[in-house]
Amino acid sequence: MSSTEKTISKERMAQVLRERAQLIKQSDEDIRDLGENFEALVFMLSNEKYAINSTYVSEVSEFSEITPLPCSPSFLIGIVNLRGKIFSVIDLKKFLNLKSDLDSIKGKVIFLKHNDIDIGIITDKILGNTKIYSSDLQGDITTITDLPENIIVGVTKENIIALDIEKFLMNEKLIIDEKI
Repeated sequence: MSSTEKTISKERMAQVLRERAQLIKQSDEDIRDLGENFEALVFMLSNEKYAINSTYVSEVSEFSEITPLPCSPSFLIGIVNLRGKIFSVIDLKKFLNLKSDLDSIKGKVIFLKHNDIDIGIITDKILGNTKIYSSDLQGDITTITDLPENIIVGVTKENIIALDIEKFLMNEKLIIDEKI
């Protein structure tokens, strides 16, 4: 071995490899951040994980007393007064044609806001927040046929079904325009 060649210790080699791996990881995250992504609130409905864009969430609250509304669709449970503001409350399981048991509702209500629309949706359980990358979503989901058209953004690798809240709130089933 010449005097200019040096042997690298195993510890130094491991350190160099860790540093390179960290650089690769950081550049991969930088590339992913260039794509469309969103912070999402993840919740459970009928043993399935769902997510909605957190920008539409105004509050999450315990299930409280809801005043029923007669002559309304079955998925519209009623209204609730939250600090002086009236919200319609939707049983999202019924709206999405999932198995629903209103007698056992013990979950949380997610209060959503988009433009002039304020609404609450009942969930079984809140799981937390995550970042969802559009590039990671599987778009064409042929196995989910009962959900209203166009409200699914996609499914993540973790089997979280991402919902499009704007399309959900604009769904014609939610618009009740009856004159008495």
